[in-house]
Amino acid sequence: MRSLLFALFLSTAAPLAGQSPLQWPLPKPPAPEPVFPEILVSPAWLKAAFSEGGAVPLDVRPKEAYAAGHLPGAAPAWRAEEEGGLGAGRVRSLLAARGISGAETVVLYGGADDVEAIGRLFWLLEWAGCAGVKVLDGGVPAWTAAGGELAAGPPPPAAGAFTGKVREEAAVSVEEAAQSFDRAGVELLDLRDARGWERWETPPGFAAGHIPHALPFDVRWLFPADGSWPDPVAARRKIGEIGPRPGDPVSPDSSFILYGDGAKDPRPGLGYLLFRRAGVDVRILPGGFAAWVTEPRPIVRVVTAAELRALLDREASRPILLDLRGARDFEIGHLPGARSLPYHLFEKGFEKTVAEGWPGVDRATVPLVLYCYGNDCVRSRKGGTYAARLGFRNILWFRGGITEWREAGYPLPESPR
Repeated sequence: MRSLLFALFLSTAAPLAGQSPLQWPLPKPPAPEPVFPEILVSPAWLKAAFSEGGAVPLDVRPKEAYAAGHLPGAAPAWRAEEEGGLGAGRVRSLLAARGISGAETVVLYGGADDVEAIGRLFWLLEWAGCAGVKVLDGGVPAWTAAGGELAAGPPPPAAGAFTGKVREEAAVSVEEAAQSFDRAGVELLDLRDARGWERWETPPGFAAGHIPHALPFDVRWLFPADGSWPDPVAARRKIGEIGPRPGDPVSPDSSFILYGDGAKDPRPGLGYLLFRRAGVDVRILPGGFAAWVTEPRPIVRVVTAAELRALLDREASRPILLDLRGARDFEIGHLPGARSLPYHLFEKGFEKTVAEGWPGVDRATVPLVLYCYGNDCVRSRKGGTYAARLGFRNILWFRGGITEWREAGYPLPESPR
């Protein structure tokens, strides 16, 4: 069963029976204080856990490194290629083959270059139902520096049954993701680019196509300059700076959905680990963007002025072109072929405007182009999300808007008064 919190995010509130509409909605309760779970552990903590017999190390390094020297009692983790079809059931089988039942505390460790592999396995183990998953801070170097010994050779034979309960709330299906965008309290983050809104410029992978209302996010941005694990409080503060434009951030009290390229992309897992440490509710779309596009679903593409000009010059294309600025600004100058639909009238007037300007349009194929003032205007992003809910699949976000069009020297016809 999905978590109650996420179900509430995806539902529409209604008055309670017998309650006056004047009493609804109730005042929003204050957000609870964040809880920062203990995930990163020290060598001293692990030694104490060893003495109590309650911890099993899982080595995420390559098999050669494991064979050369690993923590006592450690099992080697598997590589992503060994998973076949990604799913909690397959992960449970791989854990059982290593003698892990799910009742133990599993401690992940590796080297300095293994943070993505650690993050991905942390998510997979929580999803599969491990009762406790920790990460050894500093990995093998920290263990040996603290006087810890290493064992060598292959792992002893181990097998058993995995009995932990799947943690459903660690993942969302494609269908759930399709119902979540632009829902109050839910944020989608696209982790495919190596940077997010760097200088608020559009990352190329995100521009080429993304799930409606998603924001680009570079998970490495949370790390300090020295590459150490981020402080949870600082990471939560930085998560609260994510947004479509400066000064318009998301809330770290939201429920976040992360997605990457596909099932083997390690970045969402790393993001999951960092968000969990920061006390943020987070889950992953396991198949990533590749799963989203397996069937015809709405895609938002960010286009430049040159790309849009070429599209408008092709007679056969005739895209839907909507100007979301104020009516007076539209009269002063707008893109050729555009129709005015001020954003404050968008939901009320969208269907009528489209029907009058483009009767009988095929919502599955015909491009819908939205623009407003410029990069700092988020009306087109929100309008594209609304259009996606109404069945439009080919949504073009001209993020540079009228500013970029004017700077390119393209025509801006006026409307007669």
